[in-house]
Amino acid sequence: MQNLIEFYEFIYDRQKIWHDRFVLKQSAPWATDPIFSSFKFCNVYRELDSGTTAISKHLIGTDITPENKLLNIIAYRIFNKRDTFERLFDGLLDIKTFDVKKLEKRFDKIEGPIFSDAYLISSHPFNKEYRPKDKHVQVLLMLDALIPKLPQILEELKHGDGATGLGIIEKYVAMAGPFLSGQILLDCTYSRNSKGRPDIVLYTSNDFLIVGPGAHWGLEILFGKKLNKIEANEKCRFLHASQKEYFALLKKQKRKDWFGVKWDNPDYSGSDYVSLHDIQGCLCEFRKYTRLKSGEKAKKRYFKIS
Repeated sequence: MQNLIEFYEFIYDRQKIWHDRFVLKQSAPWATDPIFSSFKFCNVYRELDSGTTAISKHLIGTDITPENKLLNIIAYRIFNKRDTFERLFDGLLDIKTFDVKKLEKRFDKIEGPIFSDAYLISSHPFNKEYRPKDKHVQVLLMLDALIPKLPQILEELKHGDGATGLGIIEKYVAMAGPFLSGQILLDCTYSRNSKGRPDIVLYTSNDFLIVGPGAHWGLEILFGKKLNKIEANEKCRFLHASQKEYFALLKKQKRKDWFGVKWDNPDYSGSDYVSLHDIQGCLCEFRKYTRLKSGEKAKKRYFKIS
């Protein structure tokens, strides 16, 4: 039980940093814990991370066509780098003006990384006949071939559920494995037209789950044993379902009140607690925190005071 309390305390402490910084507008430092003070951790809520915010502004409350939304979601998550998207795609792709050759020339002039290193995408070329070793070119070719299929993908997503949605994305998006398909599908759950109605899928991030490798590792630290994929899935769902109980214990034991720091957003799929996917994300960050606390080395990423 105490290990689980530590996990929920980690969630509370990380969220309190965000709350103090962005809600209370306090100045740094936002934490006394030396690990939180020196290293950057993803937000408890995926929607609050800067990358998700960057793509979400095109998805929520707009009348951009679902086809264009889906194309941009896929492109954004494959590169997973705001700078690439904003500089090379001019902020937003359009299926009517998508031009592989034009984009290829623009990419070729860029120095430095084009892709984020947050997670890996398939290294197998989409087209072995043309620049097979240039991953950015292979992505552009894949996106170009995907455009005519977007109406069919949307039709299948509209009539499916969370479980089938993952398979649909993975079937059509050649360079996306299970984890990346999950990231793409999560963005699809945010999409709303200007009238506030879902325009890609009808379900939420609580209706499907992909436990990434970092989260799987976090679960094994938390429960003190090796877990297979089925067990990891079950444990993650258990943590999601147990939040009310454990946050109450955290408040009783350490006077840390979750309701004093939680994100106040009535549209959030987790309601008063943390969504199933965000529990998965917190497990990955908890794994990183635990390793740092035990003295393992990691690349330092300091908060920037603005």
